Amino acid sequence: MKKALHEENLFLDQHGQLIGWGTNDVKNVLKSANEAIVNEEIRRRGTYKQVADMVSYEWLERIVKEGISKAIIADLNKPISHIEYRRALMLGTDGQPYWRQVAVENEDLKHPQLRAIYVLSHLLAMGALKGLKRCQVDDCKKFFIGPENKKWCSKKCGSLYRVREKRKKTTTKFY
Repeated sequence: MKKALHEENLFLDQHGQLIGWGTNDVKNVLKSANEAIVNEEIRRRGTYKQVADMVSYEWLERIVKEGISKAIIADLNKPISHIEYRRALMLGTDGQPYWRQVAVENEDLKHPQLRAIYVLSHLLAMGALKGLKRCQVDDCKKFFIGPENKKWCSKKCGSLYRVREKRKKTTTKFY
């Protein structure tokens, strides 16, 4: 049995084969950026994955701070504007065919910085990064996707934050 493609978002590899995009890609980008938060050494030099992690981190940090703006879109477009695209006829979830623009894999997309920027751009275009946030626990600061009112990446961080806030209040009462 063939594995189904994630959702309907695709691009072509160097052999012209369609490769899927989907929710796992969002998880992978967030995981990549969060690994860069933990590993400060990669700011100087690193492996292909570490460079991609750092680029993902820097762009997600900027998106969280500035929001999605014309400036961010322009800056994302600059390094990838020369990428060649093809059209592929796709079948939507509603059973109707539609045209999808898909990138052709080339040497440029093998560069970790350009690949990370392309992936982030694609995910932004899909709307997959709506609700992007940073954890409000100072020693965590991981990226996550969540509803508007969510402040922490996990229950553990939420509990830690509340305990710290309570301790601040109780220690200030004694002085």
